[in-house]
Amino acid sequence: MITIDTISPESNDYKLTMLNVNQGDSLLFETPQREAVLIDTGGTLHKPGEKVKHNIAKKRVLPTLRRHGVKKIKYLIITHPHVDHMGELNYLINAMNIENLIINQQSFQKNQINLLKKQCKQHSVKILDFKMIPYFFLSQAKFNLLDTTIQTSEDLNEQSIVTLIEYKDIKILLMGDASTKNEFELVKKYNIGKIDILKVGHHGSKTSTSDNFINIIKPHISLISVGKSNLYNLPNIEIIKRLQQAHSNTYMTSQSGEVTITLKRHLIINGQRQ
Repeated sequence: MITIDTISPESNDYKLTMLNVNQGDSLLFETPQREAVLIDTGGTLHKPGEKVKHNIAKKRVLPTLRRHGVKKIKYLIITHPHVDHMGELNYLINAMNIENLIINQQSFQKNQINLLKKQCKQHSVKILDFKMIPYFFLSQAKFNLLDTTIQTSEDLNEQSIVTLIEYKDIKILLMGDASTKNEFELVKKYNIGKIDILKVGHHGSKTSTSDNFINIIKPHISLISVGKSNLYNLPNIEIIKRLQQAHSNTYMTSQSGEVTITLKRHLIINGQRQ
């Protein structure tokens, strides 16, 4: 059975970090050799004509990468094209050495794809459609890119890439902004079983994290990326209660800030449990 210590991880191991990007998502997976996968970049919605300052990348994402000794991103996964998940993408492409960019190409508009391809070509970034890559490895960790997308939905949240990371006996499920409909597809298509670490879908909104889904995956730890005093009043109190009833240890960036989990059988967490 996994136990938890709330201490600062100083060991040289595989790690998962939920970055504190306010009302957005960004997660970092790294190996002891500082090989890295970044899932989403965070981002801020701006008014028309307002200058984009990229403060999330400058003050949150890049400092974390530097602090962790990450100089190159092997894979950058954009779960879906919403600003709070990919708003810092173009800045990071310019600022970082990124080898591969994984997207759900079908969820992007044609002009978005054309601009993205042009920028990636300039910086030698290879664009990959997740439907063509069912999985890849980062040293001993396997990244499964699960297709639970709802093809007929116009809701970009329901076009989210769902990622299942398997490292030794540890299973991590990253839901992007996937909805309860995606959860139904996930359970129907994939036999994922119990999950050690869940990145809760859609910042703890009640559009995700259904009771049936939680009862099936029984997450030992739940991570919620959410901004303080956000306009959407997230996370939803029903979702928090649901996770508590499932005895899932929950961490939120709005309360704990950045949360790093060292991936050992005895998981070590730098963050304050809620």
